[in-house]
Formats: sequence, structure tokens, C-alpha cells
Amino acid sequence: MKPGLIFGFCVLAILLPVSTFAQTADELFDPTTLHDIRLRMNARDLQSLHERWLENTFYPGELEWRGVSVGNVAVRSRGHGSRNGIKLGLAVEFDRYIGGQRFLGLRGITLDNFWQDPALLRESLTMALFARLGQPAPRESYARLFVNDEYQGVYAIVEPIDDQFLARTFGDPAGYVFEFHWLNEFYGSYPGSSVSAYTMMFEPRTHELESPTTIYSPIERLFYEANRNTDSTWRAGVDRYLDVQQLLMHVAIEEFVSELDGITGYAGMNNFYLYRPSNTTRQQLIPWDRDNAFQDVQSSAFLRIDDNEILRRLLGYPDLRELYLQMLEACATAAAGDHWLEREVASRAALITPAAHADSNKSFSNDDFDRGIALLQSFARDRPAIVLDQVRAAR
Repeated sequence: MKPGLIFGFCVLAILLPVSTFAQTADELFDPTTLHDIRLRMNARDLQSLHERWLENTFYPGELEWRGVSVGNVAVRSRGHGSRNGIKLGLAVEFDRYIGGQRFLGLRGITLDNFWQDPALLRESLTMALFARLGQPAPRESYARLFVNDEYQGVYAIVEPIDDQFLARTFGDPAGYVFEFHWLNEFYGSYPGSSVSAYTMMFEPRTHELESPTTIYSPIERLFYEANRNTDSTWRAGVDRYLDVQQLLMHVAIEEFVSELDGITGYAGMNNFYLYRPSNTTRQQLIPWDRDNAFQDVQSSAFLRIDDNEILRRLLGYPDLRELYLQMLEACATAAAGDHWLEREVASRAALITPAAHADSNKSFSNDDFDRGIALLQSFARDRPAIVLDQVRAAR
């Protein structure tokens, strides 16, 4: 890596507008293209990254896509259950070392390693369904990742949840957004009034320098109201701090795709961001990390809902229960219409199969991959009718 060349790219990335580049972020996140992403790093740093994969240490590098490069990017290992030292999950930040540096207008990207998904498609399919149903979700595409010209395997290029995401999806770059961190089983109970109870559970991704009270007070109030025993004012109290309809749609999508590790996860709530608009206290959910979706085609659309304090009480209201049933119907219609979900599975599988078979770092065999694709195709074909039958039975 030549220092002068890297410096030149950095200057261009800072000084030139996004339109100067022939490519755009929309093209980077085009899910119909198998992209090539190339990272270049010092050999010693790369060795350390592999050996110390449990740490969040950043290392400098250069990223290239379609002949456009950006230098002095920051690269670190990432992930929770998917984190490993063989096929690294990576976070790439463009502005950590050079303030204000952007690549295609982005502050960073996530390179998801598909470590827990033998079919390598579950996450991107789920996010596509969220978007099809008008819900906020990160954009995703597929890439072959090369590090120092060595093939690492098939990855997802994932849009980060930050102020730029808020600007694109909500038109609200000044909003508040928090990444939820699983610390222990959490089912929507009240953690208490102390700010410290929320600081590790909800990590701010915007407004990090504001006072903890300003940042966390609406979150504390949400769980306080959700756990009050007063029935007559409970719903109004929750509604002040939570977009109830958006929550129900979010959960309906997760239940439709038989998500194992989401809001109604097997170990409590997990894998979401919490968004609060800059002009209100009513918060919404944003999905994240869906490698554990599409688990069981026969799964109940009400699985583990009663375990969650907020959902259990919300669905106790007849009108909200009916609204939830209508949202399940909308999921089934969106998936079955023009065989949309079946076609998405087929087209995405065709796009990545040769590269996936050549991916020797993945945690599953090629036979596992092929079986995983077949299971997704079966799920896409059969799940809508199964959920519609469950809705009819629930009524």
C-alpha cells in the first residue's frame, strides 16, 4: 500500500462530492449484483485481527469497490454469536481516522459473514420483506470479499444504522437511535429508574455526547409505563413512548418468517435498534441481524408473544389483536403476491451459488448450503397459506 496513493484517495473522498464518483451507494446496495469488495491491510495487522478476533480493536486499511478506493479506513472484528477467527465478520468505518471522510456518501459499512446461516440468504430476504411492507430496514447486497487478494467468501454488505440511515428512511438525521445489546434474558420488564440500567443495554449511535438523562429518559419511561398495573390508563401511557402499530407490524414480520432471535426470541428480546424521532418521545424498532429467520414453516404466528410483557398486554385489546391479525395477512399477501418470496429465493440463490460453493471459510458444507436453499424455497412456497390458516383459526 503506497502512502502517497492512500493520501490522494483520502483527499478526494473528503473534498469531492458524492456525485463525482461514477458509482453511488444505491449501486453498492443493489441486491441483484454480486459485488467484489477488496480490503488491503498490513500483513501484521491482518494477523493480529485474526488472532484477536474477540476484541473490538480497529486496524487501518484500504477498501476498493469497482475501481474506486478509499484509504485509511478502520477495520475491526464484529458480531456476537457469529463472531469467529476464521471467516471474520467486519465493521468498516470510513471516518474514524479522518474526520468527515465518506465513501459513496457513507460513514461505514458492515460486512456480515453469514456464519450462522447455511443458506447465506436469510438475513437479506428478511430485510427485503421488511422494506416491501414499508418498514425501516437496512439495505443489503452480496459480495465476494478479498483481503490482500485472497478470497474470504460470500458476505453481505449491510448499511449501518446511523444518522445517515435516519435521514434516508425517516428524513430525520437529528433523531436518536440506539443499538440493543443482549446482556441477559429480557422480556420487556422494567429495569428500574437508574440511568445505568439502560446505558449498556441501549448503546447510542447518535447524540452520544448529550447527557444520559436526556438520552435515556424516554426509554426508561417506556418500560415504566409498560409495566404499570393500572389498566385504565395503561394503553395511553405506553402510546406516549411507543409507536404501537409499528411494533405490531415489526413483530408480525418476524413471526411470519419464523425468527428465532428477534423481539420474541428464544432468549428474550434481541437484534434490534430503537429509534426516537427528534420531535417526539414515541419510539420505533429497526431490525438487525436476521441470520436465524425461516426456522420452521409450521411455526405459530403467536410464538412466545405472551412471554413479552408489552406484547402480551397489547394483544389483550381486541382492536389491537385484530390489527395484528391483519398485519399477518399483509405479510402473507406480500410474500405470496406474484410468488414474490419464491422468486427472491431463486434469484438470490442463483446469484451467489458459485461463489458460495467456492467459499471454503463458511461454517457449513456445500451440501448444507444446497439443502438450506431447498428449505428456503419450500418455506417461501408454503408459509403464506399456513399463516393465513392460523389467522382464520385465531378469529
